[in-house]
Amino acid sequence: MFQKLLSVWLLACLTCFTALAGEPVISNGNQTTWYFLRFMKGQNVLEAKANGAEVKTAGLTGADAQLWKIEGSEAEGYTLTAKSGQVLYTTTTQKEGRFHAAAQPQSQNTKFVWSTSTCADYPGSYVLSPKANTGVFMNQWGGAGNNMPLGLWNAQNDPGNAFEFVSYEEWQNSLPKYALIPYPKKLTEGEGKLEVKSLKGYCCDDAAAKRYTADWAAQLKRTAGIELKPTETAGANCLTMTTDAKLKHEAYTLKITADKGIQITAADSTGFFYALQTLKQLLPNAIYGTELKAEAAWSLPCLDIVDEPQLGHRGFMLDVARHFFSKAEVKRVLDVMAAYKMNRFHWHLTDDQGWRVQIPEYPLLTEVGSIRKGSFTNAGGPKKFFDDTEYGRGMWYSLDDLREIVAYAKERQIEILPEIDLPGHMVAVVASYPVFSCDPSKKYEVRIDGGISKDVLNIGKDTTVTFLKCVLGHIAEVFPYPYVHIGGDECPTDQWANNPDCLKRVKDKGLKGVHELQSWLVEELGLFLKDKYNKDLVVWDELLAHWTTDNKVKPVVMAWNSIGHSAQAADKGFKSIVVPYQSLYLDFMQVPDDQTDINEGYQGGWSASHVNTVEEAYMLNPVASLQGREDYCVGVQGNLWTETCSDSLQLEYQLLPRMLALSEPGCLPAAEKDWAGFYHRLQSHDEVLGTMGYTFAKHYFIPTQRTEAEVAIDEAQSILKASLPGKPGFPAQAAFDKLDEACKQAVADANDANIQVLQKEIAAYKKAPITQPTAGKMYQLVSASTYFKAKYAGSTAYTNGRSIRFHYTPQTEPEELWQFVAKGNDWLLVNMADGKQVTFPNANGANLTLGENGTSVRIDLATKASAQYTYVPGAVTISAGGGLTTAVGVTNPANVRRFYGDCTGFVKADANGAICFPGTWYIREVTDFTAQLAGLVKKGQYVLLNSTPGETGEPTADALDFLANEVVTPAAAAVKEGNVTQEVYTKYLDLYAEFMAMPRTSAAEGLDEGYYYRIRNAYFTNYYAAVNASGNVAPKTLVNNDKSFYWVVKKNNDGSVKLTNAKTGKMAYPANTTADANVMMGKDYDWMLEEITTDQGQSGIAIVEETGALSWYTNPSNWANNVIMKPKDWGASIWTFEKLDIAVGITAPTVDNNQQPTIYYDLQGRRVANPTKGIFITNHGEKVLK
Repeated sequence: MFQKLLSVWLLACLTCFTALAGEPVISNGNQTTWYFLRFMKGQNVLEAKANGAEVKTAGLTGADAQLWKIEGSEAEGYTLTAKSGQVLYTTTTQKEGRFHAAAQPQSQNTKFVWSTSTCADYPGSYVLSPKANTGVFMNQWGGAGNNMPLGLWNAQNDPGNAFEFVSYEEWQNSLPKYALIPYPKKLTEGEGKLEVKSLKGYCCDDAAAKRYTADWAAQLKRTAGIELKPTETAGANCLTMTTDAKLKHEAYTLKITADKGIQITAADSTGFFYALQTLKQLLPNAIYGTELKAEAAWSLPCLDIVDEPQLGHRGFMLDVARHFFSKAEVKRVLDVMAAYKMNRFHWHLTDDQGWRVQIPEYPLLTEVGSIRKGSFTNAGGPKKFFDDTEYGRGMWYSLDDLREIVAYAKERQIEILPEIDLPGHMVAVVASYPVFSCDPSKKYEVRIDGGISKDVLNIGKDTTVTFLKCVLGHIAEVFPYPYVHIGGDECPTDQWANNPDCLKRVKDKGLKGVHELQSWLVEELGLFLKDKYNKDLVVWDELLAHWTTDNKVKPVVMAWNSIGHSAQAADKGFKSIVVPYQSLYLDFMQVPDDQTDINEGYQGGWSASHVNTVEEAYMLNPVASLQGREDYCVGVQGNLWTETCSDSLQLEYQLLPRMLALSEPGCLPAAEKDWAGFYHRLQSHDEVLGTMGYTFAKHYFIPTQRTEAEVAIDEAQSILKASLPGKPGFPAQAAFDKLDEACKQAVADANDANIQVLQKEIAAYKKAPITQPTAGKMYQLVSASTYFKAKYAGSTAYTNGRSIRFHYTPQTEPEELWQFVAKGNDWLLVNMADGKQVTFPNANGANLTLGENGTSVRIDLATKASAQYTYVPGAVTISAGGGLTTAVGVTNPANVRRFYGDCTGFVKADANGAICFPGTWYIREVTDFTAQLAGLVKKGQYVLLNSTPGETGEPTADALDFLANEVVTPAAAAVKEGNVTQEVYTKYLDLYAEFMAMPRTSAAEGLDEGYYYRIRNAYFTNYYAAVNASGNVAPKTLVNNDKSFYWVVKKNNDGSVKLTNAKTGKMAYPANTTADANVMMGKDYDWMLEEITTDQGQSGIAIVEETGALSWYTNPSNWANNVIMKPKDWGASIWTFEKLDIAVGITAPTVDNNQQPTIYYDLQGRRVANPTKGIFITNHGEKVLK
């Protein structure tokens, strides 16, 4: 492991060497010299990849694949062999031949020669040619850059050909001596070192500096056992802090000498704070821990540092709307930011997927807007994986919580930039208060998916603007900083273009169209915040496209679409913060797909093809697009969007170490950065991050070499820690005990004999027979899939109707409980919630189902290796039995049907049973029935809280009374008493199953014959079913007071309905019962209404013809003039019936779509279908007493 003082690199200098190294030394049997082949243009080096793969360019790191020995002679040609074992060759020696490397090349083209480049830009450099054809030259194919392939080109003077030989020793001698991140502006090395124990105390003339130094001294005492006390006057061998007003904000000087101690000067508390961070990095890494490490080398090198960051904004953005992070988790982020001199925390508090900040005047924002029905959690498969567990209840910050974080950040010299993203990305708002939407008659839900929603705020209404000013007022009062971020990105104008309020606003304000509404709103809110709170705005760069020149507000622009948008902002007179997604979106993968581990800590927010490496973050030049206008760049930051980043471990994994790389572009000009130097300074910071207790990605850290004994002991201890001897999937206790004893002997004495015994016992344990389930016990089936593109580990299989799904839950739901019933040598797998048995389909690829007569299954240890992973304790495969043998599974694996977690969220049959993949599971015995019963109570309470009797698919009032009185109330009492047995739990589980079997309100029962309805498509939600001039039913956008949109429902005794249009007085019928038939008007017809979940995962009502197969369907881009018939499970085959406050038979009054219909909520924010008695709140913001 690299130490803080990188002493192996002698004669260190602070910048990358530039002098050409000259001819290489040829290696022979007596001497080997290793070289980098570094291209002059781009400064990248030649790097071997996988065996036989194309070689590529790469940033210089010193990896074995970048080091080449050169053997041979000028006469015969030279062979270049990488230290990783691959020999360089070309596919052909002709122009456009490509370079590869392999341990045993398939080509004979392995001999090369070099000559002097004729490129005037790089005098003294070389070009490389095949010995067989010196008229072509190795060239950076496609231009200079990282990860570029190499090909043969016939222009000797091409700048992309020129390279130099750099010896390993020469490179080492060029590297920085001190592992400081970010590196200071200027460092001058002195002589000798200062023993920390020789310091006599500390003296500060600044109150904040004294507080910071006291904290530093306390940490020193805790970890080094060295106590420093404050002194009134500075003296020799003290840590002295002196204010120097001539220095700039954040700047400091640090001088360490053996005889005088430590002298720090700064203009303010920020500079003092940063000087102490530098001082910590110069000490042993133990300073970041909590344990006493008195044996460490507690000394400091004598040196002189002058430091001043080049940019004032060095930031990180955390999205807490998609996934929430607690105050403690946010504080951990602030701690690591402070350690690396990052000074701006951009807090993305709201979005379509959740509202996370308390606004007292609008309580539904947190009571409704913080909660969604599920989450988009994994994008690695061919389809997105959506977890259907409710998310967000109680996950929001009070105003006092925000103030607490503000104070915590201030102590770490971090300013917070709060963001309320508007007027798009506001689905959580319109779900809470539909009155602020462009269509209040629509029922909105907090968004689950990522992407862009067209459901935006109705900024044509003054009440919406008043609401925004109220929200921003609270934000301005809580955050005592100059800026408020109001978003402005990804706001479609489709709804504004058809909204009377918005069109009136355009006319009244003299705007050219709805595309200027957002610019008008920013101006309105900007002036409000400036006049009342003296705040300025930050916005996303979309605002540049429709900004009007006469606006008074001059926001700071966050350039995220490209770094070039910073230049566009400057053209309009705006300053900018650069955060180009191509380099600084930290939800992207950290390495390309071919460099990943199967068990990556996090698969990235979108897919493995979206990659932003540590090197790309480091190499970014924030002012690259602002030549001559660098002052227009306020700063740089990295953004972490959290659509699929669901916990703090994934957050830290994505942030680190890329944040360390990002810290340096914010502090140093591009000309003073050096990737190779940073990479080797980085090597000691894995220990820093580990000591601080952070999770981080390890791709850019050189692993510590371990002995054979260490490998064996680590593996044995890992297996033992993960094992549950005698439980399903694990060997028996006796096998565990033998491995445990062998491990103890090896730890006590790691001699060769003990290590050999341990290795033998590890192998035996892996092959030992596994324990099978016990009939009568309850189990959960927990995914063991750790593969980063299908990271479902920890999710549980559960029943959903006749289907089997899996999700991340508290794991105390009855639908997740299973029993194994013996059937010969196999098992039947029975769900405890409904008593149904698992049934496998006849072939792989189809979903598993539940029924009365299940498929026998067998349980086997998962043994098929995945890369380096050959064994996972307890991971099993559950396969369709009925004669399946191990031999069949090996010789014809495609025939094996296994229990497999698919990215659709359903369990299906699949042959893949490889370790780490979704065909592997843990069988976890349930023993804590008090916790299980508490989970059942919670589930019942949730049903009682969220049910609306009388609406389609909802329980009846009688059913809810049964649930409350027979299940929830007595079960809660049993939980309170504690020590719940399996028998008691089963009793309440049976009662819960009885409730679940009770009838629900059908789609037809939920409709009222006495009122008109609009029928809206539940997929293309801007379209309604209306009668057109041709007499057909057609998809149309809403026209207020047009009776062609009004429908009357007539119920039949058999549950079917007739649908009559109010304008024509005629009934709807299908032209025929085949797909693509039009829905016509004029014949008596009976439709069935079914509540359906489509193949797109959305739910609604299918309007089904007599065969039961087809439903009304629309796709306006393909069938603009007709609603047609399509399979009822297709995405756009579902509809919602929106009840109007217009009784059938009464002449319809004029209806303003922005005011009708009235929707009622109780005081808990729950929608009430038919309010009868009590106080209710309407969607218009009115209180109503009934």
